[in-house]
Amino acid sequence: MSVIHAPHKPELDARQGMFLAATSGVLLIFLIRLWYLQVVSADDYLLAADKYRRSTVETLAPRGLIYDRQSNLIAGVRPELVVTAIPNEIKKKPWVIDKVAGMLDADPKKLMEKVEDATARPYLPSPIYVGAKIDVASRIAEAGEFLPGIGVVTMPMRHYPNTRDLAHLLGYVWTPDPNDVKRFEENEWSLPAYVGKQGIEWSLENYLMGKPGTETVEVDARRRPVRVAGRENPTPGDRLILTIDRDLQKFANEQLAEAQERIGSTKGSAIVALDPTTGEVLCLASHPTYDTNLFRGGISRADFKALQENPANPMWNRAIAGQYSPGSTFKIITTIAAAQAGIWDPNRAVICRGYYEIGNRKVKCLGNHGAVTFRTAFTKSCNAYFSDFGLRSKRQGLIDASEAAGLHQRTGIELRGEATGTLPTDDWIRRVQRKKPGEKIEWYPGMTVNMGIGQGEVNATPLQMANVAALVANSGVNYRPHLLKARITPDGRVDTPPEELHRVDVDPRVWSELRSAMVNVIETGTARVAQIPGVRWGGKTGSTESTGKKLTHSWFVGFAPADNPRIAIAIVLEEAGHGSDFAAPLAARIVSRFLKGAPKTPSAAVDKPAAPSP
Repeated sequence: MSVIHAPHKPELDARQGMFLAATSGVLLIFLIRLWYLQVVSADDYLLAADKYRRSTVETLAPRGLIYDRQSNLIAGVRPELVVTAIPNEIKKKPWVIDKVAGMLDADPKKLMEKVEDATARPYLPSPIYVGAKIDVASRIAEAGEFLPGIGVVTMPMRHYPNTRDLAHLLGYVWTPDPNDVKRFEENEWSLPAYVGKQGIEWSLENYLMGKPGTETVEVDARRRPVRVAGRENPTPGDRLILTIDRDLQKFANEQLAEAQERIGSTKGSAIVALDPTTGEVLCLASHPTYDTNLFRGGISRADFKALQENPANPMWNRAIAGQYSPGSTFKIITTIAAAQAGIWDPNRAVICRGYYEIGNRKVKCLGNHGAVTFRTAFTKSCNAYFSDFGLRSKRQGLIDASEAAGLHQRTGIELRGEATGTLPTDDWIRRVQRKKPGEKIEWYPGMTVNMGIGQGEVNATPLQMANVAALVANSGVNYRPHLLKARITPDGRVDTPPEELHRVDVDPRVWSELRSAMVNVIETGTARVAQIPGVRWGGKTGSTESTGKKLTHSWFVGFAPADNPRIAIAIVLEEAGHGSDFAAPLAARIVSRFLKGAPKTPSAAVDKPAAPSP
């Protein structure tokens, strides 16, 4: 009998079952993941892929244009080819800078300095070379991945037709530093590639910087741009109209330079001219000045160090930051102090024997005037008369009058670095004499006498003294000095209204007598050299001691015309000599130029814009 055997089916053991289950589970997970990627997340990944092949960058907004009061352009914008670098990429491959420098025929050290200075934007392109020639810029752009971190863009760059005469007023722009980053963060502003560094460019940044745009570019696998896929145009900054008269500013700088040459001094000088009825600054000149072209494209560290270490200190704005003893121009304040103290009497006589005796000391007067009353004493600048005024008004009376007129405080003009000046207050004396709180300070009558004639422990800025002249012109009122006349926005024009700064209430006769006395100073007194044919105006000279120097600082303050003041002025020339010899005639030229305009000669032609810098 035969037996037929059926095939034996092997039974699965536990391990095989587990393997089969695990394999099935993994396949199921892959299928679910594939479904999730292809169906659920399809739109997200398409967007990510689109982002990879597209690059969006901010485009710099053109800074707002700036004009003077006569609508002359004093700060413009023009397109420039700019080579940029991403600091973090360059730090990894510094050899790139050598290649770029060779193509630009530039100093690689200077280019690397600009990369190092751009640490505020480590992952963003920062300018390192401005004004590249188009053929060189094209070669750099075509190099692409062979110059990692380097780019070429066209940027709206700031342009100054006059790079010297308005330097202290306008300032300059360049790439942001950590201080700028902090400033922009505090104000919640978007940080651009260029920011204001000094002057109006810094103080009115919020109006000038505009709103950046964006540009979306399609790129290939090597991240090279293929075509522009989208663009949102930037919004330019507001146009600003300043109170400055460009031609008067230029003339003032020329006059200061000529005066310094005649004097033979390497020291500095300043002129401030205001509209006394509004506080508008007509002219604010500081000599020596500097050339903002040095900052075009970023100043080198060597050039910046040379500016900083220059003994003439050309970047120092003496008009707002210089603090000088005002000399006899302070006799205006002494008169106000006497009026506030109730001791002012224009008819009271004081005997001048050529000096004023206080204790065992004699304060010298420039003349032996005999018995003088107020107007004669002011006209001849009699130290004996005003020493008596000062002593009777007392130190605190002189301080109160000074502060009421605006000394020992900033005016609030739209510029950085304005000084307060000094007055011998109790706190100031205590600091100087190193006295402890509550300890008695040392002050002597002779020091009050010195103060009464503008010497010793009192200092003021030219801007403050110009506003003192405006105070007299306006019979006890002056206005906050300001540079912004108006701004033009997309919604229209916004004018800056006058803002009353100080009001000094004394007997109206005081202002009348002061104005008449200041007119006498020019007509028959110490400033006869300041007479202007056809113009009746008032002023006051001053000569103030400069510590350790033989020559005095030369001062003049004044206003014109006398019957309807349109200009108030203050001038100081460091270590020049008497105010009547140097500051007064210079003031006459400035005032005459403003009231009568430029002489009708070829030399008075309007300036042509400076040629573009290479």
